[in-house]
Amino acid sequence: MFTWIFNIKRAFAGLALLALVSGCTEMLPDDQAVTRAAPELMSVAGNSVVVGGPKGYCVDRNVSRDSDENAFVLLASCAAITGDDAAERPRVPTVLAVSVFEQSDDGVAVKDQADRLAGFFESIEGRAALARDGRAESVEVVDTFLRRGTFVIHARDSSEDTDSGLGKEHWRAIFDVNGHIVSASVLALRDRPISGDTGAIILEYLVSRIKAESAANSG
Repeated sequence: MFTWIFNIKRAFAGLALLALVSGCTEMLPDDQAVTRAAPELMSVAGNSVVVGGPKGYCVDRNVSRDSDENAFVLLASCAAITGDDAAERPRVPTVLAVSVFEQSDDGVAVKDQADRLAGFFESIEGRAALARDGRAESVEVVDTFLRRGTFVIHARDSSEDTDSGLGKEHWRAIFDVNGHIVSASVLALRDRPISGDTGAIILEYLVSRIKAESAANSG
């Protein structure tokens, strides 16, 4: 059941380290920062899906990847990724992570699986899939709901990965785009906690931009 969810779990393996790598540049002295280019958008899955985030977020090409089977895109502060203090920064800093997989053979849309998805993520197996440390007891599912064809999860992850820089709050959206399943996540930073409303707003913008950019690219 939902085998693609475990593909997402594998794609998120090491996300804590990636978040640390992407965010640490912002804390380096000017003479230690490494300046590099960072785009706002990244096309993946044969150009079927275009990933982009809110203003001030850029793609970290060093850790993002695109293959025949799946894609993973990490976005963070443009200033942090480029090492350029003059580059844009998001009004609310978080880490954004997007995974893309081909839709299953049955072709059932996410909106038609909402009840099953909710049941799965409330289960031990589902909470383990959400946890950074893979332990169900580390995750509390705060809320799940379906909105405009997108399944949304708000969870708190207490995984003891203190070196990651990630906080407990975690918002994830699962939705369909051009024959692919997309999982888009907003991960709060430990030293920059955000409210549930703020996380939900960032997630909604992330989802809306992915859908809009992908539709424009396919049209």
